Amino acid sequence: MKIKRKVRLDSVNKFFATAISTVGVVLGSLTATMPQVVMAESEGIEGGAKQNEASNGLLAIENGSQIADEPGGGGSPAVWLQVSPVSQKVSLSAGKTLDYVFNVSNIGSSKFSFHVYTAPYTVIDEDYNVDFSKETPRTQLSHWITFKTEDGNFAETASYTVDVNEKKQIEYRVQVPSDVPDGGEYATIFAESDASEGEASSSGIKTVSRVGMIVYGSTDGNTVDAAEITEANVPTFMTSGDINAISKVKNSGNTDFEATYQFTVNSLFGKELYSRATTYQILPDTVRKVNMDWESSPMMGFFQVKYSVKALDKTQEVSRIVIILPVFVIVLGIILLTLIVVWIIILIRKRRERESRLLV
Repeated sequence: MKIKRKVRLDSVNKFFATAISTVGVVLGSLTATMPQVVMAESEGIEGGAKQNEASNGLLAIENGSQIADEPGGGGSPAVWLQVSPVSQKVSLSAGKTLDYVFNVSNIGSSKFSFHVYTAPYTVIDEDYNVDFSKETPRTQLSHWITFKTEDGNFAETASYTVDVNEKKQIEYRVQVPSDVPDGGEYATIFAESDASEGEASSSGIKTVSRVGMIVYGSTDGNTVDAAEITEANVPTFMTSGDINAISKVKNSGNTDFEATYQFTVNSLFGKELYSRATTYQILPDTVRKVNMDWESSPMMGFFQVKYSVKALDKTQEVSRIVIILPVFVIVLGIILLTLIVVWIIILIRKRRERESRLLV
């Protein structure tokens, strides 16, 4: 009888040892096959902004790109415009006439004509989706801009022709009224290829290239700067997805300002794994939500995340330990824990049985 009990106990021990070892091997292999954590290249102040889809179908890409309807398809399109700079600040003095310039380049494969014109620049939500048709008291600047034509006069729209790889300098004039309101004024200058240009697709549709430059105007009247950081948060536990930080900055003043963001991910031992710094413009009477994330984050691990937001004289910093544990890892962990508990219970019961027999 004693031999049978010993054999039975050995079998139980071997079963649980094998089960626990198997779960351990699975967890180990999952950890070994995790994506390699590499040092991400630090994006510049103007890099890495998210695309916001405008209400009229344009893509408004701030900080390092341009507002553009870029033609699709492979290779270099015949008609393709590029504008520089992507944004420009202008000073608005009451009753003054001010002249500025910007450049439009032909990066397509054919010579073509284009025209320039203005539109309002405003945002419609916290994600800063852009509306180029909505008129507000802050978009009057779009009515004060005219362009120098080929004959030297200024008009609300002007046409030009550009050769391949040619950069055309466009001069525009801002005629500021004497009763200019206080605070900021905003507009978009568009350069758009003529509808007659370009090659038609098989369905007869022609591609039109349109790019835009944002104009930020600041008057010399009573300027009110007022910023509030209403949210700055880093989720601490995740089962999937990328490590991210979310913030909201409110502008309750009457002119725009820049908010600065710094997002850093370190290992638990302090090694920097990812870092990104960027700035975004905050328009008056708006709240801007910014979501910064580490794309292609490891699927599992423990990380130190630091996130800071600075807007005018306000600064908010967040530091968190972030845990990423996929659901299947949690399930395997529960199974492993259950097996260990059951094994311990069986061992305790067997030991008690042996002790009771010895007492008898």
